[in-house]
Amino acid sequence: MSFPGGRPRAIGRLGAYAPVPFVGAAAILVALIIFTPVLLASGPSPLAVRPELVIYRVTGAPTVLYYLHGVDPTVPYGRLLLGVASFGSWTGACPTTGLSWSNESADNVLELGAEGSTGPTLIYAYAVYNTTAGSTIYAGAFALVVDHLGQSDEGLSLVPCAAATPGVTVPSSWSTANLPLPLLLVDYGTAGPPGGTP
Repeated sequence: MSFPGGRPRAIGRLGAYAPVPFVGAAAILVALIIFTPVLLASGPSPLAVRPELVIYRVTGAPTVLYYLHGVDPTVPYGRLLLGVASFGSWTGACPTTGLSWSNESADNVLELGAEGSTGPTLIYAYAVYNTTAGSTIYAGAFALVVDHLGQSDEGLSLVPCAAATPGVTVPSSWSTANLPLPLLLVDYGTAGPPGGTP
């Protein structure tokens, strides 16, 4: 077979090195190499295992509710703990003294709940995820207060505690009408957070 003007040229500069019919096959092969370990991995994904603290309340309610579970709520944890402590006056910072903790904890569960007052509150969340390879510990602490209690513009003022929740940012205020608010905990690996649990 002859072509007028000689042999056809490959399309574009890349076509000389990667002929178009082979590019699609190569892309499929690369995708299989990258995604096969993820597809064949046993157990939930690392994102699904990551625990989140969910804050919830209804405008005018007497308490704030806290729930601790995985991003995938079907992930089981070896241990969950929620510590709630009320403190004096709201300064926009996490208190370090004068705390009296009320703790809820459970082993081998999917979720744990607790409640606290609408006044200045420090909430500490702790989760241990176990696998055959070992345990991963997650933790986080947040201070909050309900502003404009019972009014149409009711909301939360919120701050993460840097010592227990390094690198985490949260909105400084959040409308009660937009709750629930999920907050991810910090992955501490096998060591756990500094200072342990309350």
